Amino acid sequence: MDRQFYESMLQKGPLDFGETEAFWDARAEEFNKNQQKESSRITGDVISLLNQKGILKNASVLDVGGGSGRYAVPFAEYAGHVTIADISGNMLKQAKENAQREGLNNLDYKKMEWSNTDIPSIGWEKKFDLVFASMCPAVRSVKGLANMIAASKGFCLLNQFVRSSDTVSEYLSDKLSIPKGHNPHNDRDSVQSFFNLLWMDGYEPEINYVHACDEKELGFEEVVLYYSKLFKGTADKAEKEIGALLRNLVHEDKIKVKKEKTVAIILWKA
Repeated sequence: MDRQFYESMLQKGPLDFGETEAFWDARAEEFNKNQQKESSRITGDVISLLNQKGILKNASVLDVGGGSGRYAVPFAEYAGHVTIADISGNMLKQAKENAQREGLNNLDYKKMEWSNTDIPSIGWEKKFDLVFASMCPAVRSVKGLANMIAASKGFCLLNQFVRSSDTVSEYLSDKLSIPKGHNPHNDRDSVQSFFNLLWMDGYEPEINYVHACDEKELGFEEVVLYYSKLFKGTADKAEKEIGALLRNLVHEDKIKVKKEKTVAIILWKA
């Protein structure tokens, strides 16, 4: 396959960055609350890998699409300094509060749209020992990936779903007559694309896999907001239909969601 094939496979379509910012701004507080309630094996495995390789200790780290600091805050316990970049100001506000709660003051916060940023113009060329991104749409493009490499003077690491399934997605797929696997996180192609594009450019990416399963109860409104976005475009009145359908799963204004996922951890020297 030629390079163009993998580039097109990596980026599925144009993003509406204004819509993305509004979505995460609206969801930030509830999203952060739910992250605080759950423990993530994947976070621990990423930190363990980086520490084993001697990459994280005292390092300067950039977390692209870092959100409320799920990785950046624990990174800061080992790193010299961590910068969180995210399109949502509200998510960054949550991250700052989380870091302050942990007594960490070696982080800063940058509101930005990553994939359209000119790295040299903001003084970030070869600035960071580690550039990291987890499940971040902004790096799923040639420019987004190139920006990770441009900003790194050491290593890059990204997390990407290989497979993700959950009981609510399966339920909605059945009710809306959508083939199973609709969840965009079921995307083995993206991992293949990342690897091949990096390999073609002379890098030697290393891939580790993490398998995880968790079950939690989420607020009804948050579930409607999330799955309306996930299933957007499946019907003219998808949001209304999804809200009505999800009522069948509610117990005391909560919905139980069981998730199973496989994540690829892709690490390379920039």
